[in-house]
Amino acid sequence: MPVRFRSVELKSRGKRLGTAAFMQDLRELKRLEAEKLDAERLAAVGQTVAGLAHTIKNMLMGLEGGMYMVDIGLHDGDSELILNGWEILQRNFGKTTTLVKDFLGFAKGRLPELRLVDPNALTRDIVELYRETARKQGVELVWEPGEDIQPAFLDPSGMETCLTNLISNGIDAAVMREGSGGRVILRTREENGQLIFESIDNGCGMDWDVKQKVFTTFFTTKGGKGTGLGLLTTRKIVQEHGGSIDVDSIPGEGSIFRIRLSRARLEALAEQASSVKKTKGEEQPNEGNG
Repeated sequence: MPVRFRSVELKSRGKRLGTAAFMQDLRELKRLEAEKLDAERLAAVGQTVAGLAHTIKNMLMGLEGGMYMVDIGLHDGDSELILNGWEILQRNFGKTTTLVKDFLGFAKGRLPELRLVDPNALTRDIVELYRETARKQGVELVWEPGEDIQPAFLDPSGMETCLTNLISNGIDAAVMREGSGGRVILRTREENGQLIFESIDNGCGMDWDVKQKVFTTFFTTKGGKGTGLGLLTTRKIVQEHGGSIDVDSIPGEGSIFRIRLSRARLEALAEQASSVKKTKGEEQPNEGNG
């Protein structure tokens, strides 16, 4: 039975008389706390389902529109209308595929598969991957490796997902800036035992309200282009690494997304994962033994 215990020393005119003890039954309080937690979980599930339903509805409307255009084009023999309708179908099919992959990635809970990785090499490869895409949109993509950055225990696939999301968002923001000269920087540095990744853009920036929502379910500033799961997935992966992610942004000037990972925490997670694997290996039954 959960109990809260308190004691008070009793005095009179400076003379100690004794001690009074109080015990409080906390069962009702614990029950109310459990009910509150269940209600919050249900509310979160409801919000997620509502957001998912709304997103799917929009995609279905796009698919219906494309099918209608194809049907009319086939009926009238209008090849241009058929082509336009087919492009709409392909675009919305791509959105559906992206949504499903993002949602599965977000929903899948797992320990990161940690191994020693060169953080500078990781960011370099991502910049090389996106440099041409950025250039075609008039955005300069810059790689700024940190000096004397030692390898760290990271999940390469997970961190690639995080940094790819940030770079992609940065490019989109830089495209929406007023005037040319869009620029996105992917920087690696270390500070007070923390490995830090920064995605810096000089794009359109965000106001206070948008900043409060960027890590929430299905929130996107990209209209029909986004699923609203990218940054939520990024935060989840960062938290699985025992780290944190924050954003600084000024409307009209740009944004900085910053991932902080404690090296001590990463090493502890790696040691924990190694112990789990070792334990599972010892528990495996020996095959071939009678």
